[in-house]
Amino acid sequence: MRKVNDDYYLNRAEVIDYLIAAYSLRWCNTKWSTGLIRINCQDKTGNLRSYRVNSYKLKNSRTVRVNKNELDVLFLGLK
Repeated sequence: MRKVNDDYYLNRAEVIDYLIAAYSLRWCNTKWSTGLIRINCQDKTGNLRSYRVNSYKLKNSRTVRVNKNELDVLFLGLK
């Protein structure tokens, strides 16, 4: 996890770990989808969900990351 200007950015593996722990998901995976990152997951009630989120490449890094605040808004807003 990297912090830039009070925002946290997670790589794809960290996104999976964070979402499973924070939102009690059964499983979660990520993959590229036309310049965005697609998140597929299943919640505890068995509902399958799929989201596409923006990806960011931070300065001096080759790793693509996702903004943690955007994930929280997406998952809290759709619960």
